[in-house]
Order: sequence, then structure tokens, then C-alpha cells
Amino acid sequence: MLNRELIGPSLFLVLFTLYALVAWQIPLMPFEEYESVTSATLPKVYAVFGIVVCVLSIGANLLKQAPAEKVELLSQGNLLRTFALLVLMVAYSAMLEPFGFLIATSAFLITGFFIMGERRKTVLLFASVPVAVVFWFLMTQVLGIYLVPGNLWS
Repeated sequence: MLNRELIGPSLFLVLFTLYALVAWQIPLMPFEEYESVTSATLPKVYAVFGIVVCVLSIGANLLKQAPAEKVELLSQGNLLRTFALLVLMVAYSAMLEPFGFLIATSAFLITGFFIMGERRKTVLLFASVPVAVVFWFLMTQVLGIYLVPGNLWS
């Protein structure tokens, strides 16, 4: 029976395994064949590291002897909240192009915090809008990375 402590590492183990399969199929450029560090090195390291951490986490949870009454099973409320967050992520990716990074990210964070149970309006606003603005500033002004401004403004 899967409990809260096993479902996360199990899903990440599947994700990292699929990532490893893709990472080992990255083609090398002709000049990279005899190099020790190539464009495929870091993805392979991430994949192996992620798999090792997931296996260790699963093993630690299985070895931990918890009484049966203390084991928290996945409730319907947690599953609905998880599904709502997954739908919100898809909606966020659809909102990026028309609304732009700042509006879409602020709305995503506000809605995500609301789904997770935060109801205070000041916390919702001051925990999401400044984060989106600071991240936008760092990415566009400091690092020079393009973030979509949105079709709403053009």
C-alpha cells in the first residue's frame, strides 16, 4: 500500500528513469567524441543522481518501522488538490503567451497558494506578485533572458 512518503519518491523515480533514457540518447557533435565533458554529461549526472536519491528515499521509507495507525494514507482531498495543481500548471503554460510572464506567473502563484489552503488576501498578493516581479527582473534585466511579454500588450 502506498502512503504519502512512498508516492513522491516513486513518481520521481519514474521521472528520472525516463529522463535517463532520454539523456543517454543525446547525440554528440563530431568534435565532442573524445572530450571528457560533453553536452550529454550533465543530463546523465542529473539522471543518475536523481535515481540514487529516489532509491535511497524509498529504501529509507520501507525500512522505517512506523506503527500502522501513524501511517498517513493518501486522502481524497490530497488527490484532488494534486490534480488541481496539475491542471493549474497546464493552464499556466496556456496563459503565458497571451497574458505574458508577469501576469501569468502572478495568477499562477496566487491560485496555487489558494489551492494549497492560504486564504489571507494580503499573503496571497505579497507572496506572489513580488516573487514574480523579482524573478522577471533577474531573468530579463540581469541575465538578459527573454521572457514573453504577452500578446495582450501588442
